[in-house]
Amino acid sequence: MLKTMVDLDSQLDAFFAQDPAVLADPYPLYAQLRAQGPTYRYENGPATLVTSHAHVREAMSGSLPISNNGWRHGEHAEGVLARLPRHQLTLAIEVLDFESTFVSRRDGADHLRLRRIASRAFTARRMEALRDSVQSRTDALLDDLATSEAPDVKTQVADRLPLAVICDTIGVPETDRHMIWRWAIAISEHFSLTESSLPNAVDAIGEFREYVVRMIDRLRDTGEGPDLAMQLLAGGDREGLTDEELVAMYLLLIFGGTETTTNLLGSGFLNLHTGRRQWREVVESPELVRPAVEEMLRYDPSVHFLPRVATDDLVLGGRAVRAGESLLTMIGAANRDEMVFEDPETFDIHRSNASAHLSFAMGPHFCLGAALARIEGEIVFSSLARRFPDIELASADVHYKGSSMQRMITSLPVTLSTRNPAA
Repeated sequence: MLKTMVDLDSQLDAFFAQDPAVLADPYPLYAQLRAQGPTYRYENGPATLVTSHAHVREAMSGSLPISNNGWRHGEHAEGVLARLPRHQLTLAIEVLDFESTFVSRRDGADHLRLRRIASRAFTARRMEALRDSVQSRTDALLDDLATSEAPDVKTQVADRLPLAVICDTIGVPETDRHMIWRWAIAISEHFSLTESSLPNAVDAIGEFREYVVRMIDRLRDTGEGPDLAMQLLAGGDREGLTDEELVAMYLLLIFGGTETTTNLLGSGFLNLHTGRRQWREVVESPELVRPAVEEMLRYDPSVHFLPRVATDDLVLGGRAVRAGESLLTMIGAANRDEMVFEDPETFDIHRSNASAHLSFAMGPHFCLGAALARIEGEIVFSSLARRFPDIELASADVHYKGSSMQRMITSLPVTLSTRNPAA
C-alpha cells in the first residue's frame, strides 16, 4: 500500500509539473487514483484530490462549506506560492487577487450578485439567437480550410471559431483579435503558476485589463454595441458593480469563451477520428452530432480539475477535511467513473448517459457558457461532416501544451474530402 502511494505521489508530481508524457494521457493516473477510493491525500500539493463522480458532484453542489476560490486561499494555494521565487510573490498575489473578482471564484452573496448579472446576458434565447452567426463564422473558416495548402482543423478552425464568436458578442474589432488569442494562451499557461509561466501571464493580464477598460469606456461613450455586451454593462450599473468587477466580468467572458471551447473542438475532432467508425456514423446520421458532443465533453473535458478550499471542517467521501484544507475536484477522473459510466475508457457516441458528465461543473457555479459551447460544437462537427465527409487526420502524432488543469492540442493537420468541398 505504501509503495502504491509513493508511486502515485511521484506520478502526481509529474502531472502537476506538466510532464509531457503525463500531459498527453493523464487518464491511467486518474484510474489509479479512483482505485484508491473517492478521495486521495496528496501531501506535495498539499491537497485532497476528489476523484469519484458522486463526491465531485457533492463538492460542487453548494451543500458543503467549500469556497470556490481555491487558487487564492487554502493550503494548496499557499504551497504553490511558497514554491515561487521570492521576487515573483508580489506579482503572483497581485494576479490572484484580481482573479478573485471573477464570478467563478466568488462565493455567497457576492457570487449571487455577479451571477444574476451574467445570467441575464446568457439567457437560452440569446444563446440560440447566436446560431446563425456561429454558422456563418464556421462556413467562412471551412471555406479557408478548403483552400489551404496545409489544412489544420486545430489551428484554422478550433483556435479561431470560439474567439470570433465571443468577440462578435462583445464588440471586439477584427483587427484586435490576434492580441486576444495571444493573451488567452498566456493566461491559460498561468494556471500552472510556475516560475516560467508567471511573467508572461502577468504581462498578458495587465494588457488584457487595459484593453477591456478601453472597450467598456467606448461602449459607455457611444451607447452602442452588441446586445450581450450592452446587457452586461446595464446589469453592472443596476447592481452597482465596481470598475474592477466589471473589467473582470468581461475578461472572464473573453477568456472563458475561447480556451475551453477551443479544447472541446480540438480533442473532440481527435477522438471522433480515432478509429474512424464513429466519424462515418456521424456523416451518415447527422442527428448523432448532438450526443457525440456530449461524449466529447465527458471523455476529455476542457478543464481537468478545479481547486476548492474548505471554509469549515467537513467530511467528504469518508475523509475528514479541516477548514483551510484544499480540495481538487478532478473532473477528468470523475467523468470516467466506472460506477456511473459503463466501459468509461471507451469513446462511444451512443452512450445513453454521456450528459451526466461534470465538464460544465454543476450547482451554483454551473458554467454560464455551456449552451454556447454546445452550439459551437454541434455546428462545427455537423458542418465538417457535411462538407468534408472523407476528412482524415494526416498524422497520428499529437502533441499537447498548456497546464495539467487545461491542456491543449497544438495542431491537427488533415487531408480533406474531394467531394463537394464548398457545398
